[in-house]
Parts: sequence; structure tokens; C-alpha cells
Amino acid sequence: KRKKKKDPNEPQKPVSAYALFFRDTQAAIKGQNPSASFGEVSKIVAAMWDGLDPDHKNGYKKKTEMAKKEYLKQLAAYRASQVSLVSNE
Repeated sequence: KRKKKKDPNEPQKPVSAYALFFRDTQAAIKGQNPSASFGEVSKIVAAMWDGLDPDHKNGYKKKTEMAKKEYLKQLAAYRASQVSLVSNE
């Protein structure tokens, strides 16, 4: 089975709440532990995420929900443009 080529113009899916948290905290942890590998940093961030209070987690989850809504709007517009291109041909 061949894998379908991805259109570079298609909107990218939004990242998860954990991924947003990871982006925010990774640099600080890497600064404190410059010799830490990616796996070690990931374990530290995962432990921090598990211990994070619900208010902070909800902030990241709200950002993800907003990004998801925006993504769905962009995807609908993209697919509509693709349908109109196909019908014009």
C-alpha cells in the first residue's frame, strides 16, 4: 500500500495540551541540566505535568481547544477550496 502524499498547503493539526506545556518547560529544564538527554528531559517534564495543579492544566487545555477550533475552520476552508479546484477541472 502506498502512503498518500501530504499537501503542504493543508493546515497542520494543533498540538496537545501536554505538548504546549512541554514546549514551555523544556528550555528551562535543559538550561538547568545541560547534559540531560532528551529522554531524561521528557521524564522530568512528564513528572511535572502529572504534578501540575488543575488550574494550570486547564489553561493549556483551553489553548488547545481554541487551536482546535481554528484548525477546523481552516481545514473546512481548505477542503472547500480543494473541492472547487476539482470541480473546475
